[in-house]
Amino acid sequence: MGLAAALFAVVWGAPAHAQTRFSEMPVARAYQGCMALARAKPSEGFEAAITWRDEGGGPPAEHCTAIALAGLGQLDEAAQRLEKLAQNMTGFGAKERAAVLDQAGQVWLRLNEGTRAHAVLTAALKLDDSNPTLWIRRGEVFARAGEFWDAIEDFSQALDRNAKALDALIFRAAAYRLLDVPDLATDDLTRALTLDPGNPEALTELGMVRKATGDREGARQAWLAAINAAPGSPAADTARAALQAMDVKTQ
Repeated sequence: MGLAAALFAVVWGAPAHAQTRFSEMPVARAYQGCMALARAKPSEGFEAAITWRDEGGGPPAEHCTAIALAGLGQLDEAAQRLEKLAQNMTGFGAKERAAVLDQAGQVWLRLNEGTRAHAVLTAALKLDDSNPTLWIRRGEVFARAGEFWDAIEDFSQALDRNAKALDALIFRAAAYRLLDVPDLATDDLTRALTLDPGNPEALTELGMVRKATGDREGARQAWLAAINAAPGSPAADTARAALQAMDVKTQ
């Protein structure tokens, strides 16, 4: 496996220990082990990644270091390191660099730094505009800022690249609802539920759309379906809260 492929290989489940000298392993195996450790035990992963970096680990070690920092809650530092890494990844392809920028964007979003998230995701899209996930991610940034038409444009770009992107359909439906365009919101949710009939996020959003149009009974049915589909999910929690709020207002 080449270095670029190794940097973005599937990394779950590989055992690793902080005392392991990753510099003595093949790059793919070292990267896999370091990333697994960084995610499972960020403190140990950070120490191992720093050692590997100092022994010539290059971009894979830098990437592992940033992921460990994110796991330690040092989000600002992690995001900055990911941005710098993407800039310095000479010898890697555009898709690999875009993937690292995507991770930086996700960390900036966790910090509610919308401007920084928008900047790095826009840079990622310049490198790889065929990736629907990048369009969805930047659409989320627009939506959080209340720029719903821009969000819809990005979600539409994602759907142009993958018509079955459930997140894009559900997020676009929410944006249409917030812009008071319930017919288009319903169309997107119908598409989403055709693809995944029990999707709790789609069912919860459908309840929101129905409630907004005055269909309280339809909203109740959708929210109950969401709760039944995935009782322990965040979507179910949202549906329960919406049901409670509607019942309180009705009384």
